[in-house]
Amino acid sequence: MHVHTLAGSSDSMLDPHELITVAGNNGLTGVNITEHDKVLEPHQRRGFVEMHPDCFVNFGMEVSTDLGHMIAIGLNEYLGGIRRAAQLRAELDKVGGFLIVAHPFRRLFDPVTAMRTGVKFELTPQEAAEQLEVFKIVHGIEVANGANTPRENYFAAEVSRLLGMPGTGGSDAHSTSGVGVFATGFERAITTPEDMLTEMHAGRFEAVHRTVGGRWVRFEDGSIEAAQEDSTTAS
Repeated sequence: MHVHTLAGSSDSMLDPHELITVAGNNGLTGVNITEHDKVLEPHQRRGFVEMHPDCFVNFGMEVSTDLGHMIAIGLNEYLGGIRRAAQLRAELDKVGGFLIVAHPFRRLFDPVTAMRTGVKFELTPQEAAEQLEVFKIVHGIEVANGANTPRENYFAAEVSRLLGMPGTGGSDAHSTSGVGVFATGFERAITTPEDMLTEMHAGRFEAVHRTVGGRWVRFEDGSIEAAQEDSTTAS
């Protein structure tokens, strides 16, 4: 649901074709490529999909906005004005898209960051759910991000639960090592971008992650720690 490649993200070392191979090896049946503030050109997207017929590929975008990073699904190009989160939501609504706030609590609990900024994050999950404007704009929350700490992910998951909003999982990988740490599991098979949006708006998905034994499990309170103790061999 959240991955960057060198085809469109300058900070990534992940070859998009290698992404498909590694994703398949890790048990993933699809990828949602989210380059920074960019979507590949239509001919590039078509060519890439044709080269990988056995893997579902969708092209989203991670947009830098005034309310943080957002995963936008449904836009085929970067549009003027979408650095404002409200405008990004409006553009997605026009096309039936879906908006997810990415890693909403990243580094907020880090004492070094607090020392540098002079701001200490002290909100409870309930207070964050009620007070932070971003949650009034998005359709969903990224509750499991491969570049986050467990505390950051668990906090996001609790906010998601309190708000009754769906939560996604994403590796946020920029190299092969991060692919498949977290993902989004769907209840139904997805074969087209339209299928994906239908299932997302219906809420038929959840954040998942792999155990050390290779099983995919639901992301929930305590599941990260439990995953480290699972030695079951994946079938």
